Amino acid sequence: MNYSLMIRQVKSRNIRYILTGILFVIYFLYFALLNPYHIHYLEQSQLFIWSLDFLKEKFSLPGVFADYSGSFFTQFFYSSWVGAFIYTLNAFAVFILSFYIFKRHNLNNVIISFVPVWLLAILQSSELFTFNQAIGFLLLLSFFALYITVKKTSNRYILFFAGWPVLYILAGGFSISVIILCILHELLFRKEKKRYIITILYVITGVLIPYLCARLIFYIQPDKIFTYPVISELHSLFLYALILLFAWTPAMLLAGFFIDKAKSLKNRLLPWSIINVAAGIVIIVLMAFVIYKRAYNKMADMMLGVDHYAQRAEWDKLLKLSDRYPGYNTLVIYYTNLALYKSGKLMDRMFCYPQIGSQGLRLKWQRNLNLFFGGEVFSRLAYNNESIHWAFEALVAKGLNPRSLKKLTVGCIVNGNYDIAQKYLSLLNKTLFYRKWAQQHIRYLSDPDLMGKDHELSEYRDLRVNTNFFSAVNGLNLQDLLENHPENKMAYEYLLASLLLDRNLDGFASAVQNLKYYGYNRMPLHIEEALIFYNFYENENFIPEGYSFRPETINRFNDYARAYTAYRSDRKVAAYGLRKKYGNTYWYYLQFPQ
Repeated sequence: MNYSLMIRQVKSRNIRYILTGILFVIYFLYFALLNPYHIHYLEQSQLFIWSLDFLKEKFSLPGVFADYSGSFFTQFFYSSWVGAFIYTLNAFAVFILSFYIFKRHNLNNVIISFVPVWLLAILQSSELFTFNQAIGFLLLLSFFALYITVKKTSNRYILFFAGWPVLYILAGGFSISVIILCILHELLFRKEKKRYIITILYVITGVLIPYLCARLIFYIQPDKIFTYPVISELHSLFLYALILLFAWTPAMLLAGFFIDKAKSLKNRLLPWSIINVAAGIVIIVLMAFVIYKRAYNKMADMMLGVDHYAQRAEWDKLLKLSDRYPGYNTLVIYYTNLALYKSGKLMDRMFCYPQIGSQGLRLKWQRNLNLFFGGEVFSRLAYNNESIHWAFEALVAKGLNPRSLKKLTVGCIVNGNYDIAQKYLSLLNKTLFYRKWAQQHIRYLSDPDLMGKDHELSEYRDLRVNTNFFSAVNGLNLQDLLENHPENKMAYEYLLASLLLDRNLDGFASAVQNLKYYGYNRMPLHIEEALIFYNFYENENFIPEGYSFRPETINRFNDYARAYTAYRSDRKVAAYGLRKKYGNTYWYYLQFPQ
């Protein structure tokens, strides 16, 4: 009988190990394969600096360890695979602690212990849930696991009264849940006579310590004393997951107390059996289904992907990703147009992609993520002061981040403000992954002649604006840039694109006369299409000097005109009928506004 029981326990343990291993492999692959750009974005959104001053700044708010260590690990998200591995290690630690805690409270069950990991996977599918938050939850469980390990009552009380204030400093609002857990542990699972008095003292400590810290140590708003740095901007499923994450462990302590009272129920629910294993697999499948269908946002990750490739100047990869993006997204369109220009395809393939008018060439000025993403086009246009403007505002809105610091550095170097550039470079020089870039640009400050070898810097300096003009709030000031430097090819091509996108054929016909000055060996396709239509509509015969229309483009226009005439009586039918063959032409964009 004992031998049979031992075999059964071994089988149960092996199944647990195998099931747990499979779950965490899936966990790793979910983030590594389905959320790589999400991980890269988190790295770009913050900056970890190896300096004592950076650490001191963290002590101005509660949750110093969660914030500092979260930033430390997030810097390694530079590689999405490393980021996914760090996510998995943290999740595994949460699982081990949860399993230990629940086992000590009469719940020896893998699935119950895996629920916090599942909730973390949901939350970490949102870019609003930073790794700092995950560290905070890990600290919460770690302290409570240590607390229940202490068997001697007096030592346990000492640990709480001495350790919890420290936990509040280290984890901030995440420590509040520990009070509830410790109280439940004392009331339900300990039999000390003083447990009711201790409960009152625990509550007083949980109220008094944060209040005193807010008055004496931290600079924090009164309404955030008990919650910071727990985020509140989440919505829908993510908000419910955050609430459940905090509520799950207390709820399971209550469940463990009542299940232990009903021995027959405990014997049916918790031990290993084929039925329980099958039920657990069904629950895990349902968990995975919820994550994939409700938490995983493929379009958001693709959107962050085009940003990732733009930062690395991998324009062909960006366009391949944009090809797969369904529907209209302002950020995707903005980066796609930039990639088309940088790869020399803007005037040939612009209408192969969704367009929303000239506003698709830049992002609106708004104090949101637009500031973080939107400055890219200004730096590429050599619109230096506006690039600095957007980068600085992004720095104010998001805090220190490598992207904004690099843009500010380049902008200040181009403008000759070397002292200011040195301040930004000193920050980047204290990082792990941007030190090499910073040291290279520090050499430029000491020896400006070296800048001539840097293609980016030399181009921006050559195209530096030398006259004053007012910046358009939601424009690119392309005419002003061209007045300063008529040789600015990107400004010229973006001007042509903006005129086409706004269906301003008269303005386009005027601007396109300068085409030969920009080194085009042939007339780009969309310029041909626009001029053929313009000549047809205005009964003109205008062609820029030195160019001619290709016969195949003329023949295609004639085919389009005949097909359009056949559908003229019903524009909806015409739009549908012509889209498949002519949807990538300027003619279709011109006559069928989306």
